[in-house]
Amino acid sequence: MSPETLEARIDPRVTRTRALLRDAMLALLPEKGFERISVSDIAERATVNRATFYAHFTDKFALLEELIRGAFRERLLAGDSIPTDDARALLRATARRVFEYVDTHRHCKLDKGSEPLFARAIEAELHLFLKDALDDASARVVSAAMVGVAMQWRTACRTVSVESMVDQIADVLVDGVKPMRAA
Repeated sequence: MSPETLEARIDPRVTRTRALLRDAMLALLPEKGFERISVSDIAERATVNRATFYAHFTDKFALLEELIRGAFRERLLAGDSIPTDDARALLRATARRVFEYVDTHRHCKLDKGSEPLFARAIEAELHLFLKDALDDASARVVSAAMVGVAMQWRTACRTVSVESMVDQIADVLVDGVKPMRAA
């Protein structure tokens, strides 16, 4: 069951409280940065108590993961449909959305606690998305490869265009690794 379907079946008060908590986190992130945000800060901004926060999330990391996964899921589903009958087209369209999502967060200062969570959340959501078109092992490999390369590109390879990265990833995943030509 998708998170949207599950949330639609939940008591509206639960849905409203979770939205307040998500909105509070989103408002606090640019003000304080993730490391400096406490559960008390989130609860206070959401006008709920700490116990209410913990009734919905195990910790601030779980809340951040939900935010990232939800935003990335929206990115995956936005725009033109992704073709599933052609491997190269599937990989190109998916990689483009991964890189675009990561690129929209290029100015976000990810700290030691949030950068791995950011990557894991995107990878988990991408894996779920790809499982409809690929077998589980392939979906895991593709997810790990795309997100890993996108996170490296985010910080180290900004001179390479998104389109070039998308082409390279699709080529490697469809055609395999090719040795470099001798000089």
